[in-house]
Parts: sequence; C-alpha cells; structure tokens
Amino acid sequence: MNLNKFQELSKRTMPFKGEPKNPIEYENGLTNYAMGLIGECTEVLSAANDREAILKELGDVSHYAFGILTYLGETYENESLPNYFVDGSRESIIDKIIILSGEVSEQVKKFVFHRHELNSSKVKIALKMLIKNLIVLAEKYDSSLEEICEMNIDKLKKRYPESFNVEDSKKRVDVS
Repeated sequence: MNLNKFQELSKRTMPFKGEPKNPIEYENGLTNYAMGLIGECTEVLSAANDREAILKELGDVSHYAFGILTYLGETYENESLPNYFVDGSRESIIDKIIILSGEVSEQVKKFVFHRHELNSSKVKIALKMLIKNLIVLAEKYDSSLEEICEMNIDKLKKRYPESFNVEDSKKRVDVS
C-alpha cells in the first residue's frame, strides 16, 4: 500500500472523516490528532526492544501524522524535503520522532488554546520530517512503512468495521 492510499483510507476512522465542517470541528480534530501523535510516539519509545510491538506503534504514529496532514490539506510525497536525510541508530531516530511530534503538538496547542495563528508550513515540514524518520526506522526493523501502514489499516478495519465510534473504541476487538 502506498502512503497516499494509507492517508486516504485512514480518513474512515478520523473524526469528521478528516473533513471538518466548521472551525470547532477543525480545532477538535487537530487537537485529537496532535495528542494522539505525541502519545503514540511515547509508546514507540517503550516498545523499542520488541519488533512486533514497535511495528504496531509505528503504524499508530503514522495514522496520526498522516491525519494531521489531512486536516492541513496536505499529502505526503516521497520527494518531500529532498535535502533532509535521516541517519543514525534506532534510538537516535526514535528521539527525532519524539522531538518532531512535540513540535507538532506545540504548534497545535498554540493555535487552539493560545489563539496564535497556525504556522501550518512549520507543522507540515515537521510532519514530513517525522514521516521520513518513520520510513528509515521501519527499515531498521526489516520492514517498510508501507507494510506497517497496511497492517494499521487492517487493525482499524477490524476494530471499526463501519467507521470510528465510541463503543468500538472501548471494545477493541482487535486486542487479545
């Protein structure tokens, strides 16, 4: 599955299906996804020594990162940020992912709660850098981000057969 297809399929479980109809829905969606992004990034940190667990968490981070791009009206292109290169150990890449997710959530916090203008270009760049780090980190675990994203969509389809709803979120039928 290519990453643009993943972004499109992820909309099925996003609040407002990724298409908010007013500023309140937009702010709620961005806030939800910024909080989800930072939360899932901390789960990556705790799963770093367990390949299966980290692949699942990378899928969740991807869902939130691509979701924020969706709210910002942006898609990820592999050619994005041609001068940004990712290298280093697994641990250093995880650190970069956490730092970048913190930058995204900080910008959303300032926008929603402090009433600053949203610096969407700064958020988009941070998200694209984060995604490039996810791609390299996936490779360090002998996988690809595309494979991980496909697993994430399969999990979400099982958890939410129709679309997101609170009851299915609590049941979590995909977790044994």
